[in-house]
Amino acid sequence: MELKVGGIFKCPEGHNATIVWISEDKKVIAVRCSQKHLKKVVKVADNTKPAMSGHYPRKERKIYVENMVFLIEI
Repeated sequence: MELKVGGIFKCPEGHNATIVWISEDKKVIAVRCSQKHLKKVVKVADNTKPAMSGHYPRKERKIYVENMVFLIEI
C-alpha cells in the first residue's frame, strides 16, 4: 500500500480521512477527518436549575470538533 498526501486512510474511529502529512521515514502519518469527533467533556453551570447554597449545579457538556487531525504510527 503506497501512501501519498491527498490519499485516503482510516482515522482511529474508522472514518475515511485524508492524508495531510507523511514523515520522512514513512512511519508516521497525519490524517484529517471531516467527521465530528469528541474533543473533550467539560463541566458547565446549569442555570436552568435553582442555585443550591450559592453554587450552581454542574452538568457535563460534550464538545465535538470537525476536521480533527490525527497522528498515526504505521
